Amino acid sequence: MLKTVRIVFEKRGRAKFISHLDLTRTMTRVVRRASIPLWYTEGFNRHPYLTFAAPLSLGYEGLRETMDLRLEEELPYEELVDRLNSAMPEGLRVVSAADAVCKPGDLFAATYLLHFDCSADELTALLSRPEILVEKKTKKKTTKTVDIRPAFARAQVKPCDQGASVTVTLPCNSAETINPGLLLTALNAGREQPAHIHVIRQELLTKDGVPFR
Repeated sequence: MLKTVRIVFEKRGRAKFISHLDLTRTMTRVVRRASIPLWYTEGFNRHPYLTFAAPLSLGYEGLRETMDLRLEEELPYEELVDRLNSAMPEGLRVVSAADAVCKPGDLFAATYLLHFDCSADELTALLSRPEILVEKKTKKKTTKTVDIRPAFARAQVKPCDQGASVTVTLPCNSAETINPGLLLTALNAGREQPAHIHVIRQELLTKDGVPFR
């Protein structure tokens, strides 16, 4: 009997520079090295069933990313976690494994912690504007001007060591996705010396605001 298991994992440190395509390849190798009884698709070009809820942008860290595996045999979740972690490269670590409860379509938003090397006052002034217009790439590889001010309306800005931090929940679904890096784009539009950002995606959420599990 096939069973879909949802893996929650961290992607931190040097692993943030692994692209989504390379992450898929890495996880496939990890599963093989860990001798996980993974189900493979039928047909001429068989490949393992392994899917991710929302690809993480290159250079971003994630604390509770999700990956679904389809197993051909039952395996205790503690053993599954231990096996996977024994084969994981630096920067990737499995946090938990459990039955998949939410469907892919239930994914709605994500919470982020953003670190900027600029003052909290500068960010507060930016977020206080009536609109924040930036160029955003569309799924068709074109660009359009969007106002990201509504998406960041509830963002919280705090001063921190060597800059300022912003905590915010942004849409992350098939209808709309706002990349937190767009705020950096808006910030740098008015600066002579470009600022930098460190992005940590903390949690994926459903429309009800509960963790995507």
